Amino acid sequence: MKKQTLTKKQQAALLEIAKRQMVAVDDRGDLEERGCDSYDFIEVPVWGIKKALEEAYLLGKREW
Repeated sequence: MKKQTLTKKQQAALLEIAKRQMVAVDDRGDLEERGCDSYDFIEVPVWGIKKALEEAYLLGKREW
């Protein structure tokens, strides 16, 4: 099975969802790996993860 990758537009949409639902992502500004535990492992409440996943799922159903 071929590995699927997200387009830049899809990546930007997911980043915006993450920023809205997770303060730590908004403060950080991106979802890129930095190779440093203090930057790569952030504290996120479970309700923020749940809301972000719900938004991403609904976006996928609508757009992709």
